[in-house]
Amino acid sequence: MRKAIPVFLWIAVLVVFGSLSYIRYQQFKRNSSGPVPGSNEVATDPPGRLLDNIPWKHFQDIPPFEMKNQLGEVFDSRKLAGKPYLVSFFFARCPVICRKLNKQIESLNEQLKDTNIQFVSITVDPQNDSTEVLKRYAEDFGADPDRWVFLTDQKYKIVELGEHVFEVLVGENPEDHTHTEDILLVDKWGRFRDRFRWNDPFDIRRMIQVVKEVAAEESLPLDDSFRTRNVVAGQAPVQLTRKLWIRDFHLTDSDNAKFNSRDLTGEVWIANFFYSSCQGTCPQQIAYLKKLRETKGAALPKIVSITTDPEHDTPSVLSKYKGQLQADPRWIFCSGDPQLTKRISAEFFHALATNDHHSPLLYVVDRWHQVRGSFDWRKPEDEERMLALIEKLKGEDRPVYEASTPAPRPEFEGSDEQE
Repeated sequence: MRKAIPVFLWIAVLVVFGSLSYIRYQQFKRNSSGPVPGSNEVATDPPGRLLDNIPWKHFQDIPPFEMKNQLGEVFDSRKLAGKPYLVSFFFARCPVICRKLNKQIESLNEQLKDTNIQFVSITVDPQNDSTEVLKRYAEDFGADPDRWVFLTDQKYKIVELGEHVFEVLVGENPEDHTHTEDILLVDKWGRFRDRFRWNDPFDIRRMIQVVKEVAAEESLPLDDSFRTRNVVAGQAPVQLTRKLWIRDFHLTDSDNAKFNSRDLTGEVWIANFFYSSCQGTCPQQIAYLKKLRETKGAALPKIVSITTDPEHDTPSVLSKYKGQLQADPRWIFCSGDPQLTKRISAEFFHALATNDHHSPLLYVVDRWHQVRGSFDWRKPEDEERMLALIEKLKGEDRPVYEASTPAPRPEFEGSDEQE
């Protein structure tokens, strides 16, 4: 009898374990089954998911990039304008995880075959993943190059795109093949809309749902918000060193409120640099802008004036300065961290800005957060060109990435246009 007790205990353990396994299997089936085709069922958020509602205009724009595809041809992301695409990272020698990831993408490709979506898989092992290797790898998955591209290039370009554009994990050393397991969605307007875990049944269901919604968009969702895992969108980096290149910025305005440059997405705007105690050309430039504002009225877009002497030009000082000018609410005066101001001028505007030396030019920014021109307010012909550009940009209904797009003229030390 005593010998029989352990047998009964083992049977009890097996029964409990089997029951738990069956329950978990049924839960997995429910989570991974997805919405029934033709039904109104949508993926809902289970507890503990890191999802938040983010305004569309706060999503990061993805700048154009070029790499080589599996056919050895140059792949230019600008060709994807007007088409959503999904980005993933992998390497061909990865024996298990990456193959499972790409099997998932193969399945998604089939499930989304009626959707105008592009799949972009980028290797993190360019030393070994030549175009020939990627071609054979792509053929293993039956990938159509017009629908699913596998890309390679120099490691630093891959790291820059992953770490500093999408802000996802990509190993920087040639031997480090670490990479994110997320699949990243860029919408047809060029914004980093969402991210999904390829091995999470809930996220896969959500991905299919979101991709279909994004692909169906016919007009800019400027005033809309979306529930997304891309919750860092619109947030200022904790440390400036986290940003390799600044493409948006957070400052403080004269009302001591936070100013996010992305809040102006959808609007054309003018920017300039100044400081309130300037005895040089700043007062003349500010007077010119005031007169232009009075002359053009509502036809002139918002003006963002950024001080290059934030230690003196605090929000209260700028508030008094703005009041003395009798500037309207569409003229925004901003101050911020001195190091950030220098980086904004150099990286966003390609201009010089130190405490008492800065570019005197005016910069026109389009509806998509790109600087499209710089103009010397002291030249009448520049004013005419600037106003013509503003009217042109107001009529654009989607991002424009053209090689001919005029880049802002760099203002570096030694330029005769400095103050």
